[in-house]
Order: sequence, then structure tokens, then C-alpha cells
Amino acid sequence: MFIFKSISKEIRLSAADFKDVWMHYDADGNGFIEEQEIDRFLCDLFEAQGQIISKSDIASLKHTLLECYDTNRDGKIELSEMARILPVEENFLLKFKIQNKPLTYPNFLRIWEYYDCDCSGRLERTELESFITDLIKTNKNITIKSREMDLIMDEIYTHFDGNNNRTIEQDELKLILQVPANFLDHIELYKNLNKAEFNEIFEHYDRDKDGYLAGEELLEIVSDMMRKVEIDLTMEQLENLVEKVSRVIDTNYDGRISKRELSDLFFTSGQISPFHEPESSGGSTGSET
Repeated sequence: MFIFKSISKEIRLSAADFKDVWMHYDADGNGFIEEQEIDRFLCDLFEAQGQIISKSDIASLKHTLLECYDTNRDGKIELSEMARILPVEENFLLKFKIQNKPLTYPNFLRIWEYYDCDCSGRLERTELESFITDLIKTNKNITIKSREMDLIMDEIYTHFDGNNNRTIEQDELKLILQVPANFLDHIELYKNLNKAEFNEIFEHYDRDKDGYLAGEELLEIVSDMMRKVEIDLTMEQLENLVEKVSRVIDTNYDGRISKRELSDLFFTSGQISPFHEPESSGGSTGSET
């Protein structure tokens, strides 16, 4: 795709500009750029270069675009995939803060591990400055002066450094980033879990509402299950666990987990899953209710 290569040489968007581009084309705010949104994006992209393309050319270009950049093959462009199409200045937080949606725990782990460069379990002065700089630039393309940074640091320590050690620990960063409470905390897992509660769980984690859990959705639910029993994992440990869990419950090996397959993870210890009923001749789907 020569057009994207030429753009990458001429344009390096600021984090704030990239945020505007993303929010403009993600018209429905669902966190993806889909069919018609991709068409609009391609039209505007070429017009910016003084080129007008036909509908048939757009269809062909869209196919090529998805082949090159749609790494999970879901037919949509995610934020991280868009960042490869339109190169943006280095800002790790951009991929998490841009959508103005609650931060999932796996994404929080990625942020934590990125800025905790020495793996000390706390953000010290230089690490925290790096985090603050990226955080501010996701909203405004500005440069922070030394005196301003000192004032911001003092404010953060005053409001979030609970043990007054002049560093920010993981639980304190959760407060800064407003990481939501674990959704599973209000549900008694593995003990008298009923079908309505299980449906509530599945619907919460099925973010794209396609009737299956896959990718980030699986990472999120497994991380919340571990946090529920107070087991802290690194991102690598979480990814390995999800891979092992998937191998056990993904009984048709399609790379995603249906509601019925997920029930095997929740209805254990003698409980009978309400989804394990005799199948009709048409088989089961991921959208059992």
C-alpha cells in the first residue's frame, strides 16, 4: 500500500491529533472502525493526497488494508491497528486513553509493566514523570516545563501516595487511572451460581456482543477471576493462563469461547450447567440464552 508508506514519511501525528482522527472515524464509539467507517477513512485519506478513487477501488483497497493491518482477522480496525496505518508519535498511553472508556485490568497491567521499567513494584521519579508526560499528551499536545512537572508531582504525591514514600505503587496508580472495580466482586462464583447471574457475566465481558469471548475479552474475564481469589499475575502469566484455559474449554477449537463452553469454567464442583442440555439436531451456537 504505497499511500500509507508515503504518508508515514510526511506525517507523524501528535497523540492529540491521532485521538481526533480516531474519534472522527469511530463514529459509533464502539472502539472499532468498521465497514462504512473504513470506506470514509479511505476516501478522506486519498483526497488528502489529491486523489479521487472509485467505489470499486475503495472495496479493493479495503480488502488490502484489512489483509495488511487487521491482525486478529475480525474485519474491523482496532486502535492499535490504526496506529500502524497512521504512524503517531511515541506515546504508550495513547492506545488505552483515547477511547474515553473504562480501563480494563489487562490494559492496566500493560501500562503498569511499561512504566515500571526496573520492575521494582513502584513508579519512582523518572518513571512517574514519563507516565505523566504521556498522560497529558493524550489530551493536549503540549510540552511540560520543569517547574510545572514539579507541581504536578507534588499534587500526585499529596492525593495518591498513601504511604508517603514518594513513589506510586500499583494500587495507587489504579486510583490515578480510575480502574473500575472487579465486576465479579458482587457475584458469588462457584457457589449457587444461577443461569441469570451467568448470563450477566457473559454479557458483561462480551464487549462486541457477537456471542463469543475471544482475545481481550478472555484476558479480561480470566484476570478478574484471578483477582476475585486475590491472585496477582503479570501480563505474561495472564496470557499463558488464558492459553491453557482456552485449550481446555474451547471444545470445537475455533479460537473463541461460546456461552456453553464458558459454563464449563463456572459450573464445577458437582454443579450442573444449565447449558448442558440435549442438543437439537442443529447443534449449539455461541448465543445461547
